[in-house]
Formats: sequence, structure tokens, C-alpha cells
Amino acid sequence: MRKYFLAERMKNRHTYTEKLLVLTPLITVLFAAWLTSDYFIIDSYNWWYMTLFPGMLALICSSVGNRDKKMENRTIWTLPVKIDAVWDGKNLYGIWCMGISLLVFLGITIVVSNVLLQTAGQVFLIQPTLGEQALAVAVLFVTSLWQIPFCLFLQQLIGTFPMILLHMGSYVVLSVEWSLHSFFMLLPGGITARLMCILVKILPNGLVAQPGSITFTPELLDWKGLPMGIAASVFWFLLLWLAGRRWFERQAER
Repeated sequence: MRKYFLAERMKNRHTYTEKLLVLTPLITVLFAAWLTSDYFIIDSYNWWYMTLFPGMLALICSSVGNRDKKMENRTIWTLPVKIDAVWDGKNLYGIWCMGISLLVFLGITIVVSNVLLQTAGQVFLIQPTLGEQALAVAVLFVTSLWQIPFCLFLQQLIGTFPMILLHMGSYVVLSVEWSLHSFFMLLPGGITARLMCILVKILPNGLVAQPGSITFTPELLDWKGLPMGIAASVFWFLLLWLAGRRWFERQAER
């Protein structure tokens, strides 16, 4: 499987794909520092997981899937390769990109917050500790895994632009509305936003998760939701990965 992952990395060298891993989190953090300095840290997380992060993942998956699809995947079907391993390699590359982008985001957030503290004397009204931020990023990674096979499958099925629209539209709706209910784990798009309420104390609408904020309820801060959300995310990831792999194999058999 390693050689298939390395093949995907080689295909995407010197493209916009890996540039996104730095530029997207950098833009997110700098805009949050500029526009919402008092709530800089939690707003940077909110803007990241609600819009720019899923958008970046959709673009990465479109690049990964489109390189072979431009030739109707003939370069894959005619080679002596394991079709299921090709699918695995594409997913692993997308997951690798996702992990790198999250580490970059965490690093930039920590650096900018320290700069604001030391040079401007900025006081953040809500300031998660480094440990809380590291945990939030780790949970973001796990709860976002499902997006990779989902976007790759949609890209192969309906094309790049419809995939981006469908993914972003459904993700935002589920994050804003579905995550607020007790059944948030039944669809993967609502899980991340719900768990960020617990970890960084911010609601999907960008308000602080505290009494008096619109859409706030005490159950949103219940730590029991954390293991349930993580388990559900792993389930959805495995389901989408395996279903996508089977579909990809069947395309080669036709």
C-alpha cells in the first residue's frame, strides 16, 4: 500500500494541492487575528472547521481524483495494479494532506497567539490551553476522516464542481443545525461542530458556548458526547472507505 501512497504523492508534486496545506490555515488564522482579536483562538478554530477546512479537503480530493479521471481512469485499468490498493493510496494521500494541514493550523495558531500576547498585550476573553488545542486538533483529525472517501467518491461519480457544491452545502447545513441535536452522530457532518462545543467552547454559529448565546443548551457541553462522536466518526469513515473501494473495483470490472 505504501507504494500506492507514494505514487499519489508523486502525481501531486509541484501542484496547488500541497500549497493549500499551508496557505489555507495561514489565511484562516491571520484573518481571525485581524478581525476578531478578543476571541481570536476560538474564532480561528470555528472558521477553520466550519468552512475553509472542508473546502480545502474537497479541493484536495478533486485534484487527487481528477488526475486519473481526465483519462477516464484508463491509466489505472490497464496497469497490473491492485484496484483496491489504488483507492487506498488515494485515500491515504488525502488523509496525509489533512494531517499536515491540521498540524500547520495548530502551529500557526499558537505562534500568532503568542505574538499577540507578547507584542500587543492582547488578552483573549476565552483562551484554550495548549493541551486543549492539541486535543481539539486530534479530534478534528479523527472526525474529519470520513470527508476523504466521501469527496473522492463524489468526485468520481459526479465531477469536481458538483462534488464541491454538494459537500460544502451539506456540511454547513449539518454542522449548523444537525450538530445541535442529541442524534448528531447519525450523520457525520454534524459530529465535528458538536465536539468543538465541548473542546473549545464555541457554537457552530460562532458564539461562545455559554448561557445566553443563541442555540446554546447545557447538553452541548456534555463530555459524554465526545466518545460517542469519535466512535461514530470512525464508523462512518470505515463505511465510506469500504463502500467507495468496492464501487471503484466494480468500475474496473466493467
